[in-house]
Amino acid sequence: MFFNRKAAEEKPEDILMDTEVYACMDDGCNGWMRKDFASNDLKCPLCGNETSMEVRELPKIN
Repeated sequence: MFFNRKAAEEKPEDILMDTEVYACMDDGCNGWMRKDFASNDLKCPLCGNETSMEVRELPKIN
């Protein structure tokens, strides 16, 4: 039987960066969006409530 371990070893590591996001202010909602992809009205994409700016450590997008 042949096992290909080479592909698993070559997987690039995720680079984490401090990223500005808009997070929902509703305690029951986990909605958030990156600042680069935020809508113009800055409403939560899941529930439509107001959002506030936060900084989170997220993987870099190429």
